[in-house]
Amino acid sequence: MIIAALPAYNEEKHIAEVILGAAKHVDCVIVVDDGSTDRTSAIAHACGAVVVRHARNRGYGAAIRACFETAKRMHADVLVTLDSDEQHDPEDIRQLIHTLGEGSDIVIGSRFMGSNGRCIPLYRRIGIQVLTVATNVVGNMAVSDSQSGFRAYSRKAMSTIEITASDMSAGSGILFQAKKHKLEISEVPITCRYDVGSISSQNPVHHGTIVLASILRKVVHDHPTCTGIAASLLGAGMLAGNRIADIPGVPLMLLMLSAVGLCTGVVLQPIVDACHEPEKDDI
Repeated sequence: MIIAALPAYNEEKHIAEVILGAAKHVDCVIVVDDGSTDRTSAIAHACGAVVVRHARNRGYGAAIRACFETAKRMHADVLVTLDSDEQHDPEDIRQLIHTLGEGSDIVIGSRFMGSNGRCIPLYRRIGIQVLTVATNVVGNMAVSDSQSGFRAYSRKAMSTIEITASDMSAGSGILFQAKKHKLEISEVPITCRYDVGSISSQNPVHHGTIVLASILRKVVHDHPTCTGIAASLLGAGMLAGNRIADIPGVPLMLLMLSAVGLCTGVVLQPIVDACHEPEKDDI
């Protein structure tokens, strides 16, 4: 059974189009209504979707976890997740499923393969790429769009991955687990619209901060010694900058930023890189 699952929060304007579009390519559509205060659930029911409703808004990660749990209870062979605001084109589901059938465990619909990336607003493009670089460095992987919510999962992936985060960091967290369990990850190009809906129900700066914080927690958890050294050197650099700032005519803010940049770029990155050398099995 192939299932499409849509995490949704106050998407009464768009949910019907996405359900009807996805239903053409799958056996069943699940909508996880994450505490909406509008008619999202009622419309999803009317369109024939299986609706799982949260009494309150729990967050993106919690909604994705519910997608996984519901799909597993329904004995799904394939789970496709996509956004419910019409940014994703349901027609791309076919390509994700086809690639999954060629031996992948997870297929990511990438906004940066092909020419579609130019359609993403600049501030979002920069933010997504920063988070993707951080995910790749910490997870020792190479994906082009770590934050895409348009993905396909095999039964093996569904049974292996445990989603613990309730917030937006779940996307990177899933990839970290996939790497840990040696799941095969592939990417395919997708189209994505930014002229519909409200683009995001969450402030993109807040989103980025949450994801980066979760990635940092993983570094601290996996490599506490290296992280401690890096943090100490960063602090020493800032302190040195503060001392030099006592010199007349030298702006304090400029020196502080220079100290942070120096320690982060010259010290922190090599230490993190050294801590994340490829495992023997990956060589």
